Amino acid sequence: MIETFRSFDLMLQAYWVMAGVASIVFIIQAIMTFVGFDADTDMDASGGDSDFDSEGFHLISVKTIICFLLGFGWTGVLFWDDIESPWFLALLATLVGFAFMSLIAYLLFLVMKLDKDNSFRIEQAIGQKGEVYLTIPAGGTQTGKVMVSVNGSMHELEAKTNDAEKIPTGEMVRITGVEAGNVLVVEKA
Repeated sequence: MIETFRSFDLMLQAYWVMAGVASIVFIIQAIMTFVGFDADTDMDASGGDSDFDSEGFHLISVKTIICFLLGFGWTGVLFWDDIESPWFLALLATLVGFAFMSLIAYLLFLVMKLDKDNSFRIEQAIGQKGEVYLTIPAGGTQTGKVMVSVNGSMHELEAKTNDAEKIPTGEMVRITGVEAGNVLVVEKA
């Protein structure tokens, strides 16, 4: 087997080595991820290390480099006999490698977004604008309802106003506070 490998062209040997090493590391990473031990180091433009998070889209990380080498190496191995030009094969392998790298970076970005706490807290509505859904009586003694968008989702919430006039259905309001019992305090916008 070693003699067969030595008989290969130097570029084909390089493709095989990259494909083999990247495959082994990829399998180890996958196993470590499934058993709960998942560590990754990302490199930023300054050369320092930073954590991968959903706030920034980091294309360069250990996982994405391994995926690049996986796509690059296996493309070179699989198309070696079919593509005669070594330059065209290297270009194709590079494009496939970048496609693998970009795909895994995007998937990691989406997974990290799942880790965010997007649970609704009524205090997040303060300062937002909403639309009156059920008329809000004047004087602050009774409640109506408003529709307000918080973090991209609509919420129908009880509201009252301290204004001297009632606020009719369809009117735009600004949320100024929250009182006990999760009742919004609003004023005309």
